[in-house]
Amino acid sequence: MSIRLRLTLTYSAMLFIILLIFSALVVSVMHWALFDSIDRTLSGTVDEVMTNIRGPRPELTLPDLQPRITFELPDLDIFRASNVFVQTWNSSGDYTGGSTNLGNYRMPLDSEALTTTEQTLRNVEISGGSFRVLTRPFIVNNRILGRIQAAASLDTVEEAQSRVTAVMLVAIGVAVLVSIFLGSAMLARALRPIETIAEAASQIATGDDLGSRIPYSGPSDELGRLVGIFNATLGRLEALFKAQRRFVADVSHELRTPLTVIQGSVDLIKRYNDKDALDAIAGESKRMTRLVGDLLLLAQADAGELPMLKQPLELDTLVLEVFEQAQVLAPDGPAIRLGRFDAVRVNADPDRLKQLLLNLLGNAIKYTPPDGTITLSVWPNGPEALLSVADTGEGIPAEDLPYIFDRFYRVDKARARKQGGAGLGLAIARWIAEAHQGWITVRSTTAKTATATNPTGTTFTIHLPRQIPPPEATAETVYNLRVPRPAKAGNGETANGDASS
Repeated sequence: MSIRLRLTLTYSAMLFIILLIFSALVVSVMHWALFDSIDRTLSGTVDEVMTNIRGPRPELTLPDLQPRITFELPDLDIFRASNVFVQTWNSSGDYTGGSTNLGNYRMPLDSEALTTTEQTLRNVEISGGSFRVLTRPFIVNNRILGRIQAAASLDTVEEAQSRVTAVMLVAIGVAVLVSIFLGSAMLARALRPIETIAEAASQIATGDDLGSRIPYSGPSDELGRLVGIFNATLGRLEALFKAQRRFVADVSHELRTPLTVIQGSVDLIKRYNDKDALDAIAGESKRMTRLVGDLLLLAQADAGELPMLKQPLELDTLVLEVFEQAQVLAPDGPAIRLGRFDAVRVNADPDRLKQLLLNLLGNAIKYTPPDGTITLSVWPNGPEALLSVADTGEGIPAEDLPYIFDRFYRVDKARARKQGGAGLGLAIARWIAEAHQGWITVRSTTAKTATATNPTGTTFTIHLPRQIPPPEATAETVYNLRVPRPAKAGNGETANGDASS
């Protein structure tokens, strides 16, 4: 069952129930109004009869006998309505008179009410017809001398109720049929954009064209927002699909190169027993191991399965360890020195932060000439702890800065392959910074834009939340301050995700 049919039936059923309840209320109100009108007519008639009645008059005056009280009804012309029937009965239950419109009918209009001492108002059946009968005692000097009964036919009331009920039922039926017809037409028009969305989505799914978008020119209502969200989802899926395809192509290319070298070296060993081939195999194997390790690290990070063992950490101590390790890793490379070196504490995973710094240092060593300089610095800046790795290398072109943190992206692809880079180091560095609620900015100057006061080189700056102990706290008590990542970095720097090396 389609949504259109379900909604049509649902709203029609709701309309039917509402109209049914409304009709029942109308009939009930009409029933009450008609009976109230009859009751007021009967009461007014009895009041008028009691006012104009002649008597009572006793027929016997002997003291030892019970006198028989009789009444004389006024002429029927003084009654309010000619369809009201009136009888009088004495206290002994004897008929004493009746209105002329009763003819020769001398039976009580309501026999049960002749024995009561209170006024009664009941519906009774008389000669196959329904009547409303009012019985009121006639009291003189606190003595009931007789009773007056007034009756009116209910046939007109019942006929009116039947007609109104029939009209209501017919009206309800017509209203429900009209609502089904109009509701179906209106829903078809209202749901047409959804059908358009479904058709477009089907074409995208069957045609494998994630670049298509759903056209929509309607108002910015729920459907408009739905189309916008759907198009945004398609855009994200397209970007992820392209990234996945590019990732697979890059990984295939990266793995093919060392595999080709290894295969060729194996052939040389078989033919000539070349020891240099063994060194080549060992080098490419290490390169593949690093590549697979980096890929596994990023995959675990993307899946959220890589734990961070954070602890209070003296950042200057960590930087000093990295500085000493870098001296060993690049003994013949550019000079590595310490710049600003202040004590600052953070809450971080020491192994991951060391990996971040070593990735940045390794990147700087590759692109800085032997006569160049690499400077490591650490200092506090308000609620932040800042780490920087600055080199005097050739710099990164401005058009490449937005992409250098992308996986497998390299500014000089041919040169990077010769140096063994896979383009994953900066992607890992960015992930580590973000995992610590921080970010990385980069500022670079190439030979084209260099000046005497602004020589060539690149500076990566890591921003981390700093732990600042309150003045009254002990040395073991620290606060973990989270610093929001800025949308844009100033002074020529680009925010995390917008730059790489």
